[in-house]
Amino acid sequence: MAGDLPQPTVRWVLFGLRGRIARQSYILGQLFMISLFAVVIARILAVEGDEEATAFWGLAFLALGAVSAWSSIAMTVKRLHDLGQPGILSLILFVPTVNILFVIALMVLPSRPDSNQYGPPPFGPPA
Repeated sequence: MAGDLPQPTVRWVLFGLRGRIARQSYILGQLFMISLFAVVIARILAVEGDEEATAFWGLAFLALGAVSAWSSIAMTVKRLHDLGQPGILSLILFVPTVNILFVIALMVLPSRPDSNQYGPPPFGPPA
């Protein structure tokens, strides 16, 4: 079982669907994606009047939206696994207004200290 556990890399945290992540990793991942949006929006505003550059950064914004949607789903699935819940609950992200409360709850609820069907605790067994 230990051989099939995912390696904790940035790519795995942002895009993998297996394993568990703690609330700190979830929060940092969400903040990272928001900061990427901020950079792209700043570029769109900086190139005001230049149609080609605006089109490029507009397409970058759309591409980032697709990547961000997958990343949010992946991180939410792993966070739900950390709480011992099935990943299918991540579909709540597509329910307006409820999704904000759901993400806040995932950021606040502490990790389960014991191993579960999704793997060991994110930061190792309790001391």
